[in-house]
Amino acid sequence: MKPIWKWAIGISTVLLIVVLVGAGYLSRHWKPLLDAQIKEAVMKSTDSLYQVGYDELDFSLITGNASIKRLQLTVDSLRYADLERREQAPDNVYNIRIENLEIRSFHPRRVLTDRRLQIDDIIIDTPDVHVVHKYHAYNDTVTVKQDPRTLYQRISGILNAVNVSNIHFNDIHFKFSKRTDTATNETALNNLNIKVSDMLIDSVSQFDTTRFFHMRAIDVDVPGFRFETPDSFYYVSFDRLQIATLPRQVTLTGFTYAPRMSEDEFYKRKKEAKERAVIAFPIIRLNDIDLQSFVDNQKIHAGSLYIDSGTVAISNDLRYPKQPSDKIGKSPHQLLLNMKQSLKIDSVVLNNINISYAEVGRKYHKEGKITFDRTSGVFYHVTNDSLALTQNKMMVAKLTTYVMDIGKLNVEFAFDLLDKRGGHTYKGLLSPMNGKPFNQMVTPLLNAEIASANIKRVSFDVTADDYRSSGSLRFDYDNMRVNLLAAENEGKKGSMKVVSFLANSFIINDSNPDANGKYHTGRINYTRPRTYSFFKTVWQTLLQGIKECAGISPEREQKIMNAAEDAKRAKEKTDGFFKRVFRKKDKETGSSN
Repeated sequence: MKPIWKWAIGISTVLLIVVLVGAGYLSRHWKPLLDAQIKEAVMKSTDSLYQVGYDELDFSLITGNASIKRLQLTVDSLRYADLERREQAPDNVYNIRIENLEIRSFHPRRVLTDRRLQIDDIIIDTPDVHVVHKYHAYNDTVTVKQDPRTLYQRISGILNAVNVSNIHFNDIHFKFSKRTDTATNETALNNLNIKVSDMLIDSVSQFDTTRFFHMRAIDVDVPGFRFETPDSFYYVSFDRLQIATLPRQVTLTGFTYAPRMSEDEFYKRKKEAKERAVIAFPIIRLNDIDLQSFVDNQKIHAGSLYIDSGTVAISNDLRYPKQPSDKIGKSPHQLLLNMKQSLKIDSVVLNNINISYAEVGRKYHKEGKITFDRTSGVFYHVTNDSLALTQNKMMVAKLTTYVMDIGKLNVEFAFDLLDKRGGHTYKGLLSPMNGKPFNQMVTPLLNAEIASANIKRVSFDVTADDYRSSGSLRFDYDNMRVNLLAAENEGKKGSMKVVSFLANSFIINDSNPDANGKYHTGRINYTRPRTYSFFKTVWQTLLQGIKECAGISPEREQKIMNAAEDAKRAKEKTDGFFKRVFRKKDKETGSSN
């Protein structure tokens, strides 16, 4: 039996050598054939607009591996100029450079026996993609013929299936250049990484809705980005963007929207009183997003948007002139409806957001500030999608915040998204708090201070639209005392004691119920000025109810303020009389000496 084994081993060895030598021979001699085929295919498929080149092509039938070094796909500028003259040039052209493209284990036997291309890994290192956009009006009238066949139907004449286990795009550098006759604007993204898992194209996968473009999973990682707005006043940046198709999730970390310059420089350049915003969110997460709908129709449809902590700081400087504009039809829910982007998010969840508004007053040139700290809650049914609105026209927001970081405020908004007059309601409850923290806003802007105020409860219920607000407000408090302060050039704080006494004695009820046991309910009937924003209108509406609860009717306020001014003038005359008397006495004493 030994000679038989020897012959079997000998024959097998010879056959293996023949296969190895033959495969090596084919690999070496197929390189020039492949080179010619690749270049010809690119030229034909792009109408000679693109050229392909590379430094080294390595191909082995034995190992089933292939690699290309420094692959380049470049635009032929002479051909592009010729297409422009003939009005056939595309709006976008692409220049692509890949440092290394490697294919591992493409299993050539399966291609021959099963007509199935199976590849374990494709690795693309340091691809540099430059997209150049130049608008051509004639392309607006060009009708591009669409191929209705699926990707599988297009390859089925050659292969039964294509399966790639992993595709890695490492360290992508992407640049988009938009060229006009006068300028070129560029946007760049660097150090992107993309991993594709289990790409499958066959007769079954083309109908598999769990896949995203035949891929079981795509993971995109963008490490950082900064973009300056066209007006050069703001920038938008983030630390990291992650897109994962399998869990259908988009995560943004370190998001910032802020001015590029200091507050003083901002208003010097603006030269007008305009709101300035600084927004920072450490984490924004979009869950259950329909990525297929976004790619196909640019629709943002998702289950939830989660914003975890962060700040929203709005400020204004009224020392600069204000350019009034019509705010009717520009409430938040109306701006949502007017978005060109189709949006449908079942719930927007806020967690621990600090919100503030600061304003430098026109009269006293000081900054007053109000804060809504630790704001949390949910916006339900945030959408402008017409089909979704036929099923539910209401967007509801239920929020909890802490006013001046002390008073707990629960508020609920309900917006009728189909009401052409912008109909909405809001109701809320403020829990007990000390009123003195409001001096952070009252003193700089009104030159007054809350000496004491025990706020027991504030509740309100308002129905409103673009033009009018109506409803009721209840304000329970006691021990309310206000001091009106003198301007800095009028002397010490005590010079306004008379006016403060009048305000506390005749203008403001020091409690509700008042000293006579009468309870005052704020009846709201507020007409919105067309130049008032949504949030300013809400504040002025509630302020009307607060004043009425405190006994401050417009007529009473004006009457007593006139009396206060008379008292102030009388005091100034009295002070002047005594000063003249004492000056005269001093002169007489001096003469006698």
